[in-house]
Amino acid sequence: MLVRQKLLPAKEGRALLRELARLHGRALRDKFPLDPSLEDVHMNVEAALTKELGEVGAKLPTGRSRNDLVATDLVLFLRENLLSQEEALLASVAELLRHSRGPEGKFVYPSATHLQDAQQVYLAQILQVHAHRFLRDAQRLEGIRSSLRYCPLGAGAVAGSSLPLDPVHTARLLGFQGPYSNSMDAVSDRDASVEALQAAALLGVHLSSLAEEWVLWSTSQFARVRFGDDFVTTSSLMPHKRNPDLAELLRAEAGVLSGFAHSEVGILKGLPLAYNRDLQTGKRVLLEGMARSARALRLLVPLIRSATFLPQGTGKGASTASVELANALVTHGVPFRTAHGRVADFVRSLEEKGKALPDATKDDWTRAFPELGPEGWDPPGGADEAEMRKTSGGSSWTQVSRDQKLLHAAVIRAQRQTVRERHRKARLIEELLRA
Repeated sequence: MLVRQKLLPAKEGRALLRELARLHGRALRDKFPLDPSLEDVHMNVEAALTKELGEVGAKLPTGRSRNDLVATDLVLFLRENLLSQEEALLASVAELLRHSRGPEGKFVYPSATHLQDAQQVYLAQILQVHAHRFLRDAQRLEGIRSSLRYCPLGAGAVAGSSLPLDPVHTARLLGFQGPYSNSMDAVSDRDASVEALQAAALLGVHLSSLAEEWVLWSTSQFARVRFGDDFVTTSSLMPHKRNPDLAELLRAEAGVLSGFAHSEVGILKGLPLAYNRDLQTGKRVLLEGMARSARALRLLVPLIRSATFLPQGTGKGASTASVELANALVTHGVPFRTAHGRVADFVRSLEEKGKALPDATKDDWTRAFPELGPEGWDPPGGADEAEMRKTSGGSSWTQVSRDQKLLHAAVIRAQRQTVRERHRKARLIEELLRA
């Protein structure tokens, strides 16, 4: 841009680009150590250029301020970090779908409300709840990333520049739609930082939910999942223990990530325009928050992959078919609220005798529910019960399978979009280095 605007001779521009490309290669190989005495990465780059090229290196910051450079860095960082997290989230959805579409997907477990056994459902339906949540997280990150359309470069410290810069050209070189239309907004806007950290906080909630469920399922009381050896630890005293420590650490991330989101909002609250050094503290919050959520996602995919789901007794157990009994009465003209009360009383009377619905005798049925006829009622269990609920999004395999297909198609579309974005970024870098 400086060459294009006659602010830098073409020969010096080529020399700067050549040396910048070399420094870029060194940085990728971790061969470009930063000197803390030079304050920041920009001064380190400038010092390295000046050491190699003399005063030509000192021409690089022409028309620029560290304020608009830092703001541009943050936007570029977010574009890359959010894309990487999208990819990890989509990979986790794919792993959950692999389990739900496998033979274990048709295992039948009682679902729960209030952590009490509710209605029988397929494991696939439970796994797909988490898949939907992580897919929404990925879509949320994609939305934030797509909103990063404007480039702060050219805003200078606060009010632009009297030099004949071309911010439109630099914005397009960096893959943006264009520059900010307000230079003060460009150097002070941190909305995307807040949105990214809030999205990370909600992601933490979803991670915590899956981890909590699977921690419970790994206990002998539930015995529904077994983690791979790499994801459990033993006790310092009890050799038999398989403690789900890594899932527990994932569960803890909800609190930590929520803290980063609150911190960023607190830092920005009440700041006067435009740039303030407070934003430097916010930068650290953003970097650390994004690093934590990225690390959590790097653990999530192999954790899901390592899980082995276990079948459990899915016969006509407990009283989870009570809803179907009430519905059977409804089909015989009994108002649902009345049927609900009668079934509750019936279940309670059985439990007082140490029994459940499957233990009821023919006489029990005919006395309590004469509407059902002399044969009484046969409580459905396991898959038979799950298959009774065929409403949209319900527990029957037809509905669960439909949900699988929708999720699979959504993941494929999203993954193709991330691949296209990767190719676009690679082309931009290649063009910049070749220039």
